[in-house]
Amino acid sequence: MKTTSDNPKILPWLAHKAGIGLHRAEILWHAAQRHAAHATGETETPAYWQAAMDRLLELVAAESLREDAASFGWRRWARLNESLWQAPLAVLDALTLNSQRGWRSFRPLSFG
Repeated sequence: MKTTSDNPKILPWLAHKAGIGLHRAEILWHAAQRHAAHATGETETPAYWQAAMDRLLELVAAESLREDAASFGWRRWARLNESLWQAPLAVLDALTLNSQRGWRSFRPLSFG
């Protein structure tokens, strides 16, 4: 049986995706558990876990927006550009390899 101190396995991924620290995400998870216990009046039931997860997603989204606002938009811009820089490099690698393979197919013509 689960204990209320267990964190969901998705928590590190969720924290990374939202750009918040794992420690802060754990604090938000505990707040979500308290909210679910108060809202449902029960613990360790499917309704309780569903309410806790729903509340966690709301809290993580709000925390991510708060962090973005505190950085005056730079944090979101940096997170977006991190993934944008990786894609063009992969495309450039593929184009370079294809052009090298294409030039290798042309052999010098020998006249004489």
